[in-house]
Amino acid sequence: HLSITMWYLAIPLLLAHESAAIRTPRIEMEPQSYVPRAWKRIGAARRDAQLELLFAVKQTNLDMLEDIFHAVSDPRSESYGMHLSNERVHELIAPEADSLKTLHGFLAAHNLTGVNATPNGDMISVTASVEQAEKLLAARYYTHEHSDTTHVATRTESYSLPPEVAKVVDFVAPTTSFPPVNRPKIFTGTSRNGEQLGDGAKKLRSLYSVGDFVGGEAKGNRHAVTGFLEQHFHPADLKEFWTLSMGSVKAKSPQVKQVGDGVTGLKAGVEAELDIEYINALGAGIESEFWGFSGRSPDNKENEPFLKWLQVVSNTSDEEVPLIFSTSYGEGETTTTMETAARTNIEFQKAGVRGISLLFASGDSGAGCSDDKFVPNWPAGSPYVTGVGGTTGVPEKAVGLASGGFCNRWPVQPWQKDAVSTYLSSAQDLPDQKYFNKTGRGFPDISAQATNFLVVANLIPTPGVAGTSCASPTASGVIALLNDVRLSQGKTSLGFLNPFIYQNADSFNDITEGRNSGCGEGGFPAAKGWDPVTGVGTPNFEKLKAAVLKLK
Repeated sequence: HLSITMWYLAIPLLLAHESAAIRTPRIEMEPQSYVPRAWKRIGAARRDAQLELLFAVKQTNLDMLEDIFHAVSDPRSESYGMHLSNERVHELIAPEADSLKTLHGFLAAHNLTGVNATPNGDMISVTASVEQAEKLLAARYYTHEHSDTTHVATRTESYSLPPEVAKVVDFVAPTTSFPPVNRPKIFTGTSRNGEQLGDGAKKLRSLYSVGDFVGGEAKGNRHAVTGFLEQHFHPADLKEFWTLSMGSVKAKSPQVKQVGDGVTGLKAGVEAELDIEYINALGAGIESEFWGFSGRSPDNKENEPFLKWLQVVSNTSDEEVPLIFSTSYGEGETTTTMETAARTNIEFQKAGVRGISLLFASGDSGAGCSDDKFVPNWPAGSPYVTGVGGTTGVPEKAVGLASGGFCNRWPVQPWQKDAVSTYLSSAQDLPDQKYFNKTGRGFPDISAQATNFLVVANLIPTPGVAGTSCASPTASGVIALLNDVRLSQGKTSLGFLNPFIYQNADSFNDITEGRNSGCGEGGFPAAKGWDPVTGVGTPNFEKLKAAVLKLK
């Protein structure tokens, strides 16, 4: 009788899921995932909708990869600047053959075929309908809509894999992680600080000691910005911005190369135009690229756009890959699962060991506040990228919207340990330590102006644009000029910047006034030296140029 009772109890499960998935034990993947507040479920996904599933296969020799990453990035190391080729990186961390065999066998059992999405197969791409994906992953996909935009995303709130497959896979996407959405703040009406249209770029060049300096001496030096979720770029807008803003700078409006599946569209995005206009305003003369990923491929398969960007970086040769990427996207640390964040950190290391610099806007939520705790941001808080905070005014001071603080997931890093310790022991008017993790990785690392930017989008000049999405491309343009100086002298690119930044903090403009917002009495104050709003400060190109030329 007991066995019959159990059979009847199992009937609802058998009706709800494919019977094979029930008979086989499953491991829940990314169990800590949740739907971010801004995304709302609006209904079941269409069964015939197409997905491009990406399986992140576990890699090998990761300790060795991290050791090399730190050695080639530290100016005090004998191995500084000895970057690895893309081919060597992928050889080093290639998945085990048995891991790939297990995954491909699992896919074949579901009548699906996986193809290498990266040179070594550490990402495997699978085209599947929602119906097929639900059976494959024991999942239920829904359509979600972003409350502040018109963006929609097909995601599941949980998924699982057989134990032998779960053992060889870090995660699958798109599943529980939601795509990056970032919109710069626009203060309408008259420009807040009384600036005239077109003054912004010239003032930034003066403020950061760039003057009329133009890059382009070094062959193969490229910088790029990323855009996600249909943030389109229009070349005509950049040309109009150039006419309005660049004054005496002897450089033509650049011909921007466009990479990815989301570069074109009827309407330009203010975010996309902000990024491409200001990385070029500061990094004038350097080859420029816009990498756009819409979350949907040209044949309409939905994918995970942030991961797609990293995949394309892996597939781009050393001769063609940009040496600087600026990304204006940041969200609360826990909106990305630890599994996805840990693997993304490895992808960041893969770029760094190749000599590629990754800069991320720190975010526009101040120190953040949730459940009476500050909320650190991702990806700017990753130990393997450079976070860019924000300033305002002249003389510069920290701006309240700029995100910054201390990570809960990653400890303070060796290259910043002394600077963070000094801040925590000597800064005045610190918030109560109950709000933050004083042993965490401190971010941002540097900063730049983040208010009152003029942006041309759809041929309309828009003043009053603000956010650290202004700061990241601005700082990135200056770093691109530094790469140009080094490469033209036969030296290597700067790669992962943070060890250099903290060892040369006196080459930045120290910001000691202002603070960001937060819980209760507010967030963190700016202070002498490093602080978790402006980092070590804003770039001084002339001082930094001298510093990078001293490096081997």
